[in-house]
Amino acid sequence: MTCDRLPHPVGPYVRIVQLTDFHLLADPAEAMMGINTDASFRSVLAAAHAAHWPPDLCLLTGDLAQEARPQTYRRLRAYLEELGVPCYCLPGNHDSPAVIAEHLAGASVFYQRTLLLPDWQIVFLDSTIAGDPGGFLADEQLAALEDALLAHPDRHVLVALHHSPLATGSQWLDTMRVENAEEFLALLARYPRVRAVVYGHVHQAMDERIGDLRLIAAPSTCFQFKPASGDFALDPLPPGYRWIELYPDGRIETGVERVAELPAGLDMASAGY
Repeated sequence: MTCDRLPHPVGPYVRIVQLTDFHLLADPAEAMMGINTDASFRSVLAAAHAAHWPPDLCLLTGDLAQEARPQTYRRLRAYLEELGVPCYCLPGNHDSPAVIAEHLAGASVFYQRTLLLPDWQIVFLDSTIAGDPGGFLADEQLAALEDALLAHPDRHVLVALHHSPLATGSQWLDTMRVENAEEFLALLARYPRVRAVVYGHVHQAMDERIGDLRLIAAPSTCFQFKPASGDFALDPLPPGYRWIELYPDGRIETGVERVAELPAGLDMASAGY
């Protein structure tokens, strides 16, 4: 399923709502680490509706499911089709790309390689390794990225993937970043019109720079990881989303919004999942 071009935005910029790391279960009544991840996800959608709606698109940067079963993705598709805006999804290490392609992609939910916007191009990369929580960009992914950059040299570029190309400062989490991040970043450095990399996986807000390149992550829609932690630990911050505005001159404005409270029942003493 593809939607290769987005209509011209209503405003002076392209507005994106980034949603990430939902960890939805096959049974929506079940809990993970004490919380109902469906309910938490929907509370974040409600917050986005109240503050940054409608966006021109939603960007879903992986770990959409904790249990990557057909019924999980079909239920998510129903949630997303209620939004009335195009949603572009990427797999995370807990997802199944094949099941996403078969059961999530639909009338307004897209799983594809690139998207052309007025003045911008978004390139979607699959950083997952089957059966491994870490990230890696295979030669095929890097070649497709470079092909996309060469095909549209007049556009600013936003690159989206699941895993972080940067260290977070959390020892346990940094074992699962993009293994060949240096190769990836070196490729991007050859194309100065690449303005930003957007990712998930880290369950925390990040906004870093390498020269003129911005590297941006969003909080999870369920539980957050404690920064600078040697071992797995949760952060007592509520779930949220990131809004991103892409301007014709290549400028990016972005920020994070959170719901008012932690999800009910969250087990802050959890040692992992």
